[in-house]
Amino acid sequence: MNARDEVVWLHRRAGFGLAGEALAEAVGRGAAAELDRLVASSVVNDPWDDARLPFDPQDRPSKLYAVSAWIEAMVAAEAPLAERMAWIWHGHFVSALDKVRVARLMVQQVRLFRSAGLGSFRHLLRAVTIDPAMMAYLDLRVSTGDEPNENYSRELLELFTLGEGNYSEADVKAGAAALTGWNLVRGEGSVEFRRFRHDDSPQRYLGVEGVHDLDTVIDAVMAHEAMPRWIAGTMAAELLGVADADVVAKLADGFAESGFDVRALVGEVLQAGLDGASAPIVLAPVPWYVMARRVTRSTPELRAVAPLLRSAGQLPMLPPGVAGWPSGAAWFGSSTLVARADLAAVVAAAAPDGPVMAAAASSDTQALADALGLPSVGFAAESVAALEAAPRGRDRLAVALLTPEFMIA
Repeated sequence: MNARDEVVWLHRRAGFGLAGEALAEAVGRGAAAELDRLVASSVVNDPWDDARLPFDPQDRPSKLYAVSAWIEAMVAAEAPLAERMAWIWHGHFVSALDKVRVARLMVQQVRLFRSAGLGSFRHLLRAVTIDPAMMAYLDLRVSTGDEPNENYSRELLELFTLGEGNYSEADVKAGAAALTGWNLVRGEGSVEFRRFRHDDSPQRYLGVEGVHDLDTVIDAVMAHEAMPRWIAGTMAAELLGVADADVVAKLADGFAESGFDVRALVGEVLQAGLDGASAPIVLAPVPWYVMARRVTRSTPELRAVAPLLRSAGQLPMLPPGVAGWPSGAAWFGSSTLVARADLAAVVAAAAPDGPVMAAAASSDTQALADALGLPSVGFAAESVAALEAAPRGRDRLAVALLTPEFMIA
């Protein structure tokens, strides 16, 4: 990659793209400085107004508002990596509004991912375990010493930290017992520990004796040899598009040496990408839509966009199941692509006059690629043919947003 393309790669993988003056400034700083800048940044703004988020599961406006405000925060992100990490954690530590029901609780969880997503993994794991939305989604709120619920205990090991083959059914049962006693405080969005609902008997869990509560469960998970590999592999898949065993092993070793610091891990993952350890990634509908909005400065109404995102297979706060959303070629299904075409038309229709629209109105397809913040190679011949067949202006811009060069980072 040349110097410009390294910066383009960083922002299309670790953020939501850059174009125009912002991209020129980033290229001027150089890839090394831009990597440091991205990794060092933290989200400081809060896009939600709690007055619009009542603790009411029947309040539909609060649900649309919760999703809308987060999308707008991603589009406007001044700390794109921190926002991107919040999105990644949202698809990893899955909760969903259809079961949680209260938008305020989902917002609180996303706030956790935005504030802690680049910090200590131990802190994040502990916090998400007793996060109110997670407790509602995976039933920890109803788990008692007399009737332990195994849902969270199972997903903690299978999906969140270790992966299949690294734990036993006995571990799931032991973890469920040790995690009993936590309860949601109705109408407050907080949790409390009720000792009389807790089984405090010592358990053998992941080979550790005496595990009996939240912190000893977290300690045992953090000490397991499979944990750093699982998290490093997750980040490699998300940001590099590869899960090469040697690359993941090196990243896992560095993750452990850092004391399980997510910021350090992500920095190493992105550096590996700049060093050539990456493969193409199909952008999922939400990152693709946010990127399209960000580089075109388009401002469509979410009320029109939300059903199209859902038809495309991805609406924030509504993942299809505890395993999260699919990836890769799954996003090339016919119904998903039809919905993306409709979304591209909506974005193009709401794009303001400026460099992108000027390029879309011209005959210069390379200028359009540059205006959209794409790598310097521009559009392939097939995409150029499709662009030239489309009327110049908004129709051509919509086609550009659907090209493989824009949809694949």
